[in-house]
Amino acid sequence: MLTTMSITLVLALMAGLSLTLGVMQIVSMRKISRLHQTLIEVSTRQEALLRANSGAILKLGSSVQTLEQRVTLTARRQQELENKDAGSLTYDQASKLIQMGAAPEDLVKTCGLSQAEAKLVSLIAARGAGRPA
Repeated sequence: MLTTMSITLVLALMAGLSLTLGVMQIVSMRKISRLHQTLIEVSTRQEALLRANSGAILKLGSSVQTLEQRVTLTARRQQELENKDAGSLTYDQASKLIQMGAAPEDLVKTCGLSQAEAKLVSLIAARGAGRPA
């Protein structure tokens, strides 16, 4: 059977093994603690970056919305100018036709003016105010 020396040796080995396992557990716990701290730091940095990116995206969205409004306004103004130019061209044509002897009825047919507009252009041309410079 086991002798006292064998029992002592087994107990010593078990004590050594226990001590080794305890030290390994302490080392592992320290590593886990450092990893946990690193994870918290990385998470904090990522949250800060996320907040910064969210702010930048909101600012960019606001800028895009402002630009869209300006483009819409510019397009509207351009259309108004094009319409205005088309209208002044019609009156310029009507004035020239009156000077060449056209009647108000001719202006209605040729320039697309209403009867009242054609009479007005005729009256203005008759008084000499509609002459081109």
